[in-house]
Amino acid sequence: MPKYSAQEIFSVVSKFQLTPEQEAAISNTDTSAPSLVIAGAGSGKTELMAVRTLFLVANQLATPSEILGLTFTRKAATELAVRVQQGLVKLRESSYWPEGLDQDFEPAKITTYNSFGNEIFRSLSLQVGYDADAVLMTEAGAISLAREIVTQAQVVDFPTLEVFDKSLDHLVSRVLAAASALTDNQCQPDTAIDYLETFVRSISALPQSDKGGAGTYAYHQAVIDDATSSILVFELAREFQRQKKLRGLVDFSDQVALALEALKQQNLQLPHRFVLLDEYQDTSGIQTMLLSKLFSGKPVMAVGDPNQAIYGWRGASSANLTGFRDDFGEGEVYSLSTSWRSGEAIVTAANRVSQDLNSDSGLAPVLLRAGKEAAGKVFALVSQDEVGESLAVASWLTERVTSESSAAVLFRSKQAMRQFAIALEDRGLTVEITGLSGLLEQPEVIDLISALRVVADPEAGADLMRILAGPKFRIGPRDIAKLHQFAKKLTKVRQEVTPALPITLVEALDEIRKPSSRQFAELSELGLERLIQASELFHLMRTQLSLSVTEFAWAMARELELDIELYAHKRSKLPLANLEGFIARVSDYEASSLRPSLQGLLGWLDYAVTSERFELPKTGAKLGVVQLMSVHAAKGLEWDHVVVAGLVKGSFPVESRDTKGWLQPGKLPHKLRQDCNYIPELAWEAASTQKDLKQAVDAFAAANRLKHDVEERRLAYVAVTRAGNQLLLTASYYKPGIQKARELAPYLTELVSEGLAELIEAVPEPLPANPLIDQTKKVTWPFDPLGEARPEQARAAQEVLDASPTLASQSVQLASIIEQAEKLRTQEQPEIPLRLSASRVVELLADPDNFRQMLTRPLPVPYSSAAEAGTEFHAALEKAFALESELDLDDWDSDQRALAENFENSRFASRQPVFVEQSLEFELGGTVVVCKLDAVFQNDSEFEIVDWKSGSSPASQEDVAKRAVQLALYRIGFARWQRLGIEKVKASFFFAEDGVEISPEVPSEAELAARLAELRTALRPL
Repeated sequence: MPKYSAQEIFSVVSKFQLTPEQEAAISNTDTSAPSLVIAGAGSGKTELMAVRTLFLVANQLATPSEILGLTFTRKAATELAVRVQQGLVKLRESSYWPEGLDQDFEPAKITTYNSFGNEIFRSLSLQVGYDADAVLMTEAGAISLAREIVTQAQVVDFPTLEVFDKSLDHLVSRVLAAASALTDNQCQPDTAIDYLETFVRSISALPQSDKGGAGTYAYHQAVIDDATSSILVFELAREFQRQKKLRGLVDFSDQVALALEALKQQNLQLPHRFVLLDEYQDTSGIQTMLLSKLFSGKPVMAVGDPNQAIYGWRGASSANLTGFRDDFGEGEVYSLSTSWRSGEAIVTAANRVSQDLNSDSGLAPVLLRAGKEAAGKVFALVSQDEVGESLAVASWLTERVTSESSAAVLFRSKQAMRQFAIALEDRGLTVEITGLSGLLEQPEVIDLISALRVVADPEAGADLMRILAGPKFRIGPRDIAKLHQFAKKLTKVRQEVTPALPITLVEALDEIRKPSSRQFAELSELGLERLIQASELFHLMRTQLSLSVTEFAWAMARELELDIELYAHKRSKLPLANLEGFIARVSDYEASSLRPSLQGLLGWLDYAVTSERFELPKTGAKLGVVQLMSVHAAKGLEWDHVVVAGLVKGSFPVESRDTKGWLQPGKLPHKLRQDCNYIPELAWEAASTQKDLKQAVDAFAAANRLKHDVEERRLAYVAVTRAGNQLLLTASYYKPGIQKARELAPYLTELVSEGLAELIEAVPEPLPANPLIDQTKKVTWPFDPLGEARPEQARAAQEVLDASPTLASQSVQLASIIEQAEKLRTQEQPEIPLRLSASRVVELLADPDNFRQMLTRPLPVPYSSAAEAGTEFHAALEKAFALESELDLDDWDSDQRALAENFENSRFASRQPVFVEQSLEFELGGTVVVCKLDAVFQNDSEFEIVDWKSGSSPASQEDVAKRAVQLALYRIGFARWQRLGIEKVKASFFFAEDGVEISPEVPSEAELAARLAELRTALRPL
């Protein structure tokens, strides 16, 4: 029986009361058996795990270091680690601190699933034939390797390659998906290939019907062809895995799989007595197997929500929660149903959306209850077309968004995102498009990618036409047609060219550079002049391919004058935001690719645009900004006001692309998957005829369609539960290019018909015809760079020409103003200094734009009494350590004496540091980082760096995460200086004003180096 209750322990860190569900999950859980917590959206999973940790420590069931917490993202791990550490510090100051536990305690281990898998792999790597320093292959590296394998594949080695009729990029994506599925399900490639070959042989021998018939129905042949293509994909996936092994490359899934393999040969004793698993529904099959192997039968507490299991595309399965007892042993199931995020109306709507999900999870349903006092509101609006829908959303948000509130528009598919962004910007709202696929829909980004393709691919004729007809060159249709005819002429006269491989449009443009060739082009005088300019531009860019990929992208953007175009037609306060956001993603690719190249970047983009994993946002909610993103990207985030747009069939929910299930090329047969008991299966063995098989395939497709509908409803639940105060659900019958009105999504009709969503206006009947078809749009070709502003700007220019000149001597003040403005306009942006202090690196990483402005126009640092107090505090500590004495409280005035008293009450007062005010510097990511360590303590072979802060501890997790960069730099610098493994160096903050000690999780050396290198290129001005 625990000595202290969960509520008693919670009172140490909060003035509020735990709910009965929270108290039961913390206090009543068996401390010798596994337990499962089904936690609804916004129900406080992080708080539950933090208090559970304090409860175990206070009741002497475990020391902090015997507790392991795992979650998915660094952000979530940092948040949990900070809560746990701050709670332990407060617990240490209370009467609940165990008598036998040192004040100088080892912290709990809080990390990500990937980092934990990496640690296990590194410790056991030799058991499975890998070096501990095996190269971790990123997604960009995997794409590059897969493209290399597919490109070099020969028909002699892969006979079915000859009849494969899909694109190279499609085949690359299938190979990567197949390789991932094999690893996640611990299936060997040969097993999958044998299964598929057996399937093909069996169904190829089937007669047409019971009456016989040796022919093959077309639908039956299609199944055989797809299965044959699938064999090719798995053969290439086998080669992909072989090449990874040969080159000593591993990805995160490989690390987990290899660690699991090593554990079959050797037991691993870990110091963790209690384990906390966050977002358990998102774990993959291979992660579940590793965790089960390590902790089965032990007190593991898994926290998750089957209603939010939306990451099936990356190997996760809602069946993980259902199969928890099979994996870890019998234990109690608890639930958290009070949502502290959303108001009553939003919670009620979420419960209705999730109502039909109960039968899918196999677990007791969790109906949310609102914990907030605010009621919240749910609105609904149906428009005739997407244009009207976007305008209505813009109007609704304009009335609500302020500099003190956050807002988001969430989409299931990206097609309409651009239309909504335009409508929002026209109302003066600040808009941020999050996710790579959304950025790839923006015109300026499309222009840049088209230009990059022209440089890299001589067959990028369509991309070249876009650039030639765009604002930079404004080539008319006649001259583009003549350029095409010119290419045909060159094909006929060149002996080295054959009709099978003709001169392309890109090659023809390059020929325009040669004066001897121009006479055959028959171009207009102005067209020829502009085409020569275009030819020279692309020739120049091909000579600069030695630049890094990011630098090359910036250079191309400058040559195309995209910045001028964006500012000339700016619709938002940040006209370059989309372009900068895209090139930041290019920098991500470059930092993570083994051999970055322009061709590799384009292949990465082709793969990335179809994968939800690239949609994850870089930041969370922002005040005063309307963020546009996919529902997948929104999971884990929350906003004051949320719009869920496009709630019609075909948009949200989207049409199922997986009705064929494993009959699609590259899909792992369901019987070979770890979750085979929870997914539809094709009963092909029972088919005795081709007609029997068709019936089985049809039933299989219907089952997959139902499963897809459930997954779409989960996405709707996630979308609805992102809202804190107000939620707007919108739909429109028509979008451009369709003839038939779309049907409203079931989630929307349910909420409206049951009165759970307040209609802004009555739902209209769909018009008999698409109203967007009748709307004609006038477009001038070639494009006019001044657009609709031409008459006004031409009039202003004429007024300047007609005006009488004014001498500078007649208006000295005006001349000075003009001169100063010109200087400011042409002022060069300074480069990031080579040497930066650790605090300046923190500022750079936290807000690059503000840092750049500070460099451009530096301002003197104003006097701060707090800074002076901090300087005195540091000096007093340095003096006391030097004399090995206590702080002299008489030297402090009454306002500052509390700082010294709090220090004297800390665990550091009785310890003597081995280094004080130690200066050192090191190189990281192209930057020389200068550090000054306040104090370094030694504990056997380990060291702890402490940074003294005279202020109070941070109030927000964001501030803690920002400050953690400073500690990370200190650890890296000290470890290099002392030639230690970085795991031997810990780092903490001590905030003297309130006596709080914080040891947050810090970013890795590789992560900081990549970020610093990225900022030296990605933030370079156009």
